[in-house]
Amino acid sequence: MNFSVHTPMLQRLRCLLAALLLTLAPGAVPQNSDLEVEVIVSPSLAEVTLDRSLLRAVFTMRVREWPDGTPIRVFVLPDDNPLSDQFYREQLGMYSYVLRRAWDRMVFTGTGFAPTVVRSEAEMIERVRSTPGAIGFVRKRAASSQNRPAPPRWKIVTITADGHG
Repeated sequence: MNFSVHTPMLQRLRCLLAALLLTLAPGAVPQNSDLEVEVIVSPSLAEVTLDRSLLRAVFTMRVREWPDGTPIRVFVLPDDNPLSDQFYREQLGMYSYVLRRAWDRMVFTGTGFAPTVVRSEAEMIERVRSTPGAIGFVRKRAASSQNRPAPPRWKIVTITADGHG
């Protein structure tokens, strides 16, 4: 067999495959700096410390109660919202389609519920503020020109690597 005939085609295929892999690599796509995300919880949660593993368990709906026994209510933006994608990839280390598949599986098998989808960040803020045990995420707010914090409408949670603030 003479493989020299197919060599240019194989080289083109390898180049195409390499380009595709580079495109799909998480660090290859430039991130929009306007989409910094912060986690918010309801004001009723006086003390809550979240590490990445607990945050992931909460958003995959595997943990259903906060340590004080308050039921967890998860609010998310629609799957096609760029802020959702940014949050899922950066904070949870997951893709939206993986989360959607897990949520759908729980709903269809009757073993759990999917998060409540809200239409906008404004609705997210209002629902998290007014719902005991709620958690969600919003675009990170820039500090005001006077460096005064925003009025306490929700609590911003800092995610730690090891669970210790």
